[in-house]
Amino acid sequence: MNIKKFVFDEHWNFICEIHDAARPGELKGSAPQKAFVPLEKCYVEEKLLEDKIYVGEIDNKIVGFVAFNSSKITWLYVHPNIQGEGYGRQLLQFAVKKTEKPTKVLVLNKNLKAISLYKSEGFTIMESTKGTIPIANVDVECYRMILEI
Repeated sequence: MNIKKFVFDEHWNFICEIHDAARPGELKGSAPQKAFVPLEKCYVEEKLLEDKIYVGEIDNKIVGFVAFNSSKITWLYVHPNIQGEGYGRQLLQFAVKKTEKPTKVLVLNKNLKAISLYKSEGFTIMESTKGTIPIANVDVECYRMILEI
C-alpha cells in the first residue's frame, strides 16, 4: 500500500466515502443508528483538519485514511469492503512511527475489530470512559488505549 499525505482537493471525497461506509460498523453495538453523522457534517466540530492526515492507496484507489496529532491517533478508517486485509494495520503502523510515545487512541468499547487490531500492535486498555458523540449528542462508552513503547 502506498501511504501519502492527504491533499484536500484530491482526497476529500474519497475519505468521506470511506468514513461514511465504515462508521456504521464502528458504531454497531456501541451506539444507536442516530449516532451516525456523515463526515461532511462532523469534520469541523471533530477537528479532523487540525490533525496530520494520510491516505492509503492500492492500485491508484484510496482505500483508507489515518489522522493523528503529536501523540494520539484520532481517526483510522478502511473501506468495509476490504477490511481484514491488513490495510488498517499498515496505516496504524505508519501513524505509530510518526507519533510521540506513549501513543494513545480512544475506541468505542464494542468496536471489537478495532480493539483487536490495536491490541495486536501492542496497545493496552488504560481505562473505560464515557463520552458523547458530537452533533448526534449520543453518550457512549469507550476505551482509552495506550502504546508505551
